[in-house]
Amino acid sequence: MAFRSKRRTPERGEAELLRGLVNLAGRVQAGRELEGIVRAVAGTVAQTFGYREATVYIVENDGETFRAQAIVGRRPEHDADLFARPVPRRIWDELFLERYQIGSSFFVDHHMHRWTEEQSYYFPPLPLGPRDEEEWHEDDALFVPMYDKHQRLVGVLDLCDPIDRAVPDLEQVKALEVFAVHAAVAIENARQYEELERTSDELQRQLRLRHELLDVSAALLSTLDQNDVFALITSLLKGMVDYDTMDIRLFDEEARELVAIYARDENADEMLGFRSSIDEGVSGWVFRHNEAALVNDMGHDPRAVFVPGTEEGEPQASIIVPLNVRGNVTGVLCIDRLHGHTFHESELEPVELFANMAAIAIQNARTYEEMQRQAVTDGATGIHNYRHFHETLKMTVSRARRYKETFCLLMMDLDRFKTVNDTIGHQAGDDVLRAVADVLRSCSRESDYQARYGGDEFVTLLPQTGLAEAATLAERVRRDVAEIEVGRGLRVTMSIGVAAFPDSARDGDGVLAAADAALLRAKVTGRDRVCLAGEETTCVSAAGGGALVVLGRRFARALELSEVETAGLATALAVCEADAALSDEVQAILGPAAGDGTGGDGAAPHEVRRQAVEALLYGSERWDGSGYPEGRHGSSIPRVARAFAVCLEYDRAGHDTGAAEKLRAAAGRQLDPGMVRRLLGMVHGARREVKREVASPAA
Repeated sequence: MAFRSKRRTPERGEAELLRGLVNLAGRVQAGRELEGIVRAVAGTVAQTFGYREATVYIVENDGETFRAQAIVGRRPEHDADLFARPVPRRIWDELFLERYQIGSSFFVDHHMHRWTEEQSYYFPPLPLGPRDEEEWHEDDALFVPMYDKHQRLVGVLDLCDPIDRAVPDLEQVKALEVFAVHAAVAIENARQYEELERTSDELQRQLRLRHELLDVSAALLSTLDQNDVFALITSLLKGMVDYDTMDIRLFDEEARELVAIYARDENADEMLGFRSSIDEGVSGWVFRHNEAALVNDMGHDPRAVFVPGTEEGEPQASIIVPLNVRGNVTGVLCIDRLHGHTFHESELEPVELFANMAAIAIQNARTYEEMQRQAVTDGATGIHNYRHFHETLKMTVSRARRYKETFCLLMMDLDRFKTVNDTIGHQAGDDVLRAVADVLRSCSRESDYQARYGGDEFVTLLPQTGLAEAATLAERVRRDVAEIEVGRGLRVTMSIGVAAFPDSARDGDGVLAAADAALLRAKVTGRDRVCLAGEETTCVSAAGGGALVVLGRRFARALELSEVETAGLATALAVCEADAALSDEVQAILGPAAGDGTGGDGAAPHEVRRQAVEALLYGSERWDGSGYPEGRHGSSIPRVARAFAVCLEYDRAGHDTGAAEKLRAAAGRQLDPGMVRRLLGMVHGARREVKREVASPAA
């Protein structure tokens, strides 16, 4: 179905959902009775997902009616009516239609559904007052079914009146469905708990087990750290069923193997990393059939596969159970008893139930860990990303200041990489980027840091390193990158700029800018080379320069250009002072400038470069629109490019009286007339100031 609007609340990532589930586990732990758990479910879903009204319906024993068991809302009289009106299954069938389906849930949109009198009796509309057309309407309803592990419907979450008034989107519904899975487990555990209370001695044993499992559930869902989860599994399971050794094996889908990732065993070193096909062994059988196995004589079981380096003759009894998350088997959990001790059949069920909770805890922890890794890692190359680099640069500067240390920064950029992508395609181009990342790793020390800065740019931080040592490493990187096999007669080269703290600058942005300027110089002077900050800075540095750069900086002040625009104009003019060919220079620096990040710390060097690129690229455009490369006209030519053209023309005219006439002649045709007037006024004003000083030396 088509939705009217997208939710405007901040995106709730999976990590936040996991924390919400931890909160649910804590609230469920506060009471084991069904009534208390259902209230906890209603309160948690309303609070976590931002709904003012939340009703939890539970299937009654007859299987044909659903009764409201808990309501979060603002209208006691309305709530009393809902509690008194069990909803027949046929009413749900009328509402659970494909045209209302989103994910596995159902959003009954008033644009598409006209409520019958009988439906309104069971679901009376909530008066919400005037609402915009795209906002949640009083005749809208969101139903999230709750299924148990056998996919039987145990209840429904009825949600209404979101705080932000926005209709649900698929992302929110998916999160709600994950919540509903956990809520269904909690409700089912509670219902089984009530049933167990009415049984005999055997059921009393089951009751104690459920108590333990509730405690286990709260404990396992209380952490997202994988090591802590494994430690809890080890201790909590041993408290329920005694064992001598344990291991956890997860499924490697690509290899179709079970891989041991955790072991509590005297042979743990041999166990960890052990792989076995899912087509062999008792573990493979359990995984394939999604069915637990109790084997009290593993040595004589024809399916058995033993880990190399472990004793095969020692008697071993094993319980092996699948780790199941939302119907998907993700691995197996194995516990063993040695020295002839065996397991009783009654011990199988507790291990199975425990494994269901352990599987969710392991999955949550691994998902959270992967999210944390992805947040700081570049997906294409596997090294750190732009955001993490700037955080690391801050910490590196802080440490260097505290301990009076030095460090170096390498800013690296592939030369003409666009040609590589255009020739062999972006997928193969990504392979080249990965190869470059491998070169950075292989050339670096363990303490060094590498990141992808953006596009085809990379950075490396070298702690406790001086410029000379950094230059040696940079040269090794440059050489090894040049040896990367690209194919189709292509080769890839790299230009590298090197700066040092505190010699090049005394803060992170300054070091980054110095390395960026050195990189730009490497581009200007021929590419495929290493340049150090401080060497021949006049050719690229916006902080220095000859007469043309000085003129540009004064003109920028007269025009009231921003600091970034001023630096970009000075950089472009410095290129000209270096006598570099403009077309080559544009090609050299256009790639790194385009598409790089513009936000966060360290964005200024890239913005300066972008301004310089525009000046060099569009400095040949003419005010009357007859220039190149795009024939831009008037103010559509970037401001820095217009200022660049005026400075360049004035410098070529010789800075004398005749230069003024030449600029006036070009105004309105070639040059921006307003900028021409401003430059000539600035020059004449400076000359008048000199004359006053000569006439009044005492002043």
